[in-house]
Amino acid sequence: MIEYASVAMAAVLIAAMVIELRTGRIPNWLTLVPLALFAVVFVLAEDRTGLLIQLALAAGVFAVGLGLFATGAIGAGAVKLIAGLVLFVPLGSAFYTLLIFLAVFFVSAFLFVQIRKLLGSEQSSWHVMANAVIPLSFPICVAGIFGMFVL
Repeated sequence: MIEYASVAMAAVLIAAMVIELRTGRIPNWLTLVPLALFAVVFVLAEDRTGLLIQLALAAGVFAVGLGLFATGAIGAGAVKLIAGLVLFVPLGSAFYTLLIFLAVFFVSAFLFVQIRKLLGSEQSSWHVMANAVIPLSFPICVAGIFGMFVL
């Protein structure tokens, strides 16, 4: 069961990305799934030391994210999704996952703007094509999958 938690987290990331691209929001129920998955892993784990460190790191990321949310720099759904992701990225991969997030964010921001200029319209049923927004779930998803499975 513990081995499949990362796969389930990847599914959550992909679902959050698709939903945000379509609607512009990341649902609260979806951001609670990583916490529930982590609770299952925590209960089933024999050694919880590393998990406690992950939990503390996620709490720190959540606190910083709340500060960014308060300034309007990031949405609340993205804050919760990133904090949930931190629970599953191995500590040894965390720094490189952050670098991947930043690289994907800047490249995808440019690409989303260019695609919206070419194909977007206010009548589009996809939020990302109808509004001038940069969806954070895309770089979160890409960096999270790399951090959990590649690095």
